[in-house]
Amino acid sequence: MSAMQELKWLIFIIIVLWVVWFLTGGPSRSSQQGPFVSPIVSPTQEVPTYGPTR
Repeated sequence: MSAMQELKWLIFIIIVLWVVWFLTGGPSRSSQQGPFVSPIVSPTQEVPTYGPTR
């Protein structure tokens, strides 16, 4: 493949991914959630442990 064909495929893939993101909720879904799955625990808070502590 030439460089122009590869660039066209890359642009096509990016557009397809954007359309899928937009149709699944896109901007409205990402603004309701924070960037992390669970809240960050500050170093001064107790961190839950899973298993025996030493």
